[in-house]
Amino acid sequence: MGLADRLKDLKDKAVDATAERSDKIHEVVEKVASTADERTGGKYHERIQSAGAKAGSFVDGLKEQAGGGGGASAAVDADEPGVPVDADATSTPVDPGQADAPAAAEESS
Repeated sequence: MGLADRLKDLKDKAVDATAERSDKIHEVVEKVASTADERTGGKYHERIQSAGAKAGSFVDGLKEQAGGGGGASAAVDADEPGVPVDADATSTPVDPGQADAPAAAEESS
């Protein structure tokens, strides 16, 4: 078994584990979003809700992928394989590490 096969096996196990625990993951995402919104005083409410929705969509896409692929499959971003594309997105995806960069630039203006 080569490295590629081992990595594919690990990916499949991760997808299956995510699918099995998707309800719990959704709960945690909602709790994190609520806490972040509270700690920022609602200043980034729309961004936080958008990120939570994208995380939920990603988990749902993994759940569908784990289901055997018999149904509709989630579209995947060519630049970031494994990341579902949000068909309703109107903005460019933001790197999670730079999510506050535009806000910081606005504050310094």
